[in-house]
Amino acid sequence: MGAVPDPAPRRSGRPRASSRAMLEEAAGELFLERGYAATSVADITQRAGVSRSSFFNYFDAKADLLWAAFDDRATALRAALKAAGDEAPPGEVVAAALGTLASTLPAEHVALAFTQADTMGLADDLRLAAARRTADLGATITAYAAARGVEPLRARVAGAAWAGALVAAVEAWAHAGADRTSLPDLLDRALTPVRPALP
Repeated sequence: MGAVPDPAPRRSGRPRASSRAMLEEAAGELFLERGYAATSVADITQRAGVSRSSFFNYFDAKADLLWAAFDDRATALRAALKAAGDEAPPGEVVAAALGTLASTLPAEHVALAFTQADTMGLADDLRLAAARRTADLGATITAYAAARGVEPLRARVAGAAWAGALVAAVEAWAHAGADRTSLPDLLDRALTPVRPALP
């Protein structure tokens, strides 16, 4: 009878998705308990039961924890614009990409950040984080519009306006009660005054 092969070695550590989710959950708890400023990365990793190095595999900074779901969808939006053809007008393509982001964004952490900003003591960091994401997304839309032949100044204005409309809609959604309002509906309203910026 042949020797029984050794079982395959088990991989150590938590699955990546599990570790990241635990970091997000731990951060939300600690920010509410202690405040944002009083919570360190070490506190978060200890609560989550993962190593400090694991934290930086997922996030560049503490503030990014509250924007993780938004950032994931913004990355998907960039990929969608990059892959888009030129059959539809630029405005329709960007509106569809923003609509996909809005329809798939979960409420938990972004809504928590906006509604509990004062309690957590993160109002200033939240403003900076929101501004950075508005600027980054605006640059993405600008580059797409310019590549589609939109005049550079108009493309830049459109990028800033459309990205600003999305972030404003997300904030309004959080404050209105994400479980009681529709982000896609709010986005549609927010885009109404800026749609003419993109053909």
